[in-house]
Amino acid sequence: MRAFFLATLCAGALFSTAAWCAAPDWFLLDQNEESSFFYDRGGGNKVREGVIQVRTRVVYSDQGRKEALRMLKGLPQLAMLHETLYSYEINCEEREGHLLAASHLDSNGDILKTSDLAAVTQWQYLPPDTRMGLVLQQACQP
Repeated sequence: MRAFFLATLCAGALFSTAAWCAAPDWFLLDQNEESSFFYDRGGGNKVREGVIQVRTRVVYSDQGRKEALRMLKGLPQLAMLHETLYSYEINCEEREGHLLAASHLDSNGDILKTSDLAAVTQWQYLPPDTRMGLVLQQACQP
């Protein structure tokens, strides 16, 4: 139980404004009938040479919420899922991304579920025609 509490606390800190030292500057990159996809232009953080950490946000429509709830494990079907915040590392030169964490929130900003995914996800190529490819194009500008 203590490990779960600490993991939740760390993941919550990952998405807090204090942890990133600035209020989010959400920039709309993509929108479809299921969701709107944003990139935090002010939240980039250099991890090491050529690698940055970024935040993204998905705000769900009614249709997208139903699909997301169907795919998510551990959230009740009646949960009032509103959005998901993601934390990624991006290697600009290699055009690769690594998902670090995801937090699912209700419309009040309360966390419904947080997952630390750094240990279970791999670096993956980010094709230019994907949402994360759009983030790479924005975040890795000289």
